[in-house]
Amino acid sequence: MLMSNWKVTHLKPNTEKKFSQYCRLYDIPCYIPMRKTTRTYQRRKHDVELPVFPGYAFVCYGENKRLEILKSNLIVKVIEPFKPRLFLRELIMVRRALRVDPTLKSAPVLKEGQLVRIISGPFMGTEGVVQRVSRKMRVLLNISIIGQALQVETNQDTVELI
Repeated sequence: MLMSNWKVTHLKPNTEKKFSQYCRLYDIPCYIPMRKTTRTYQRRKHDVELPVFPGYAFVCYGENKRLEILKSNLIVKVIEPFKPRLFLRELIMVRRALRVDPTLKSAPVLKEGQLVRIISGPFMGTEGVVQRVSRKMRVLLNISIIGQALQVETNQDTVELI
């Protein structure tokens, strides 16, 4: 298979494993990064695998298999990568990272100017705007009525997007 044939498929909710089985049935290479986690059901712990990127699957196919993929009736949208080589490198990096630590979770990409909420630590519950993104992130807590802000430094893993 050519590296330019890898595409991203946005799937219907909770159909990643079913789509993977469908691709296996029609001999279509498919990669869905899975992470391991423990869930508790009726006071019993069970190890389960969940998709790292819920709702997405990475599929390698040519025009001859396009119709087979669409017949699955599980696809919402097919996304063609703008830079196929870079996309393939990113997929390889994800696969390597999951081999090292199979419990990794996805996280949103934080950019300057985004509104975030601090979810742990002494500033828990505080909302602000990202000013600088680095290991120690700078978040501005605005008091808009007086046009002033307070600057707080926190770790990236302690904030969530609003």
